[in-house]
Amino acid sequence: MDPDVVLVLKAYAAYARGDIDQAVAALHPEVEWVEPDEFPYGGRRQGPDAVADYLRSSRALWAEFVSEPTPHRRGDDIVIVHHVCGRLVDGSPHDVTVADVFTVREGLVVRMQAYADPAEALATDS
Repeated sequence: MDPDVVLVLKAYAAYARGDIDQAVAALHPEVEWVEPDEFPYGGRRQGPDAVADYLRSSRALWAEFVSEPTPHRRGDDIVIVHHVCGRLVDGSPHDVTVADVFTVREGLVVRMQAYADPAEALATDS
């Protein structure tokens, strides 16, 4: 399998089990991480520490969490269509599919752009 895809999928697995340190282990020191403003804690972050803070806050919203990432190679980028479901800490069920576009250089994630609509991510040139 594509080593860049494996790298990204390992980060998803780490996030799913709540291991944020492992989830950010392959981020470039100057990684740019962009989440849609409409996402909880959305916005732009730079650097692994800022991304880790975001991921911790995001993961803390979930009492039960199931992550189903599906990778698609698009040129130099990896698009992950990410279906997540479970129960939020307030007890409400939640089920959503989003997409994340990763750019990996020399074994490190240098950029991630998230999309609320997976079709937009699959159609967009990064």
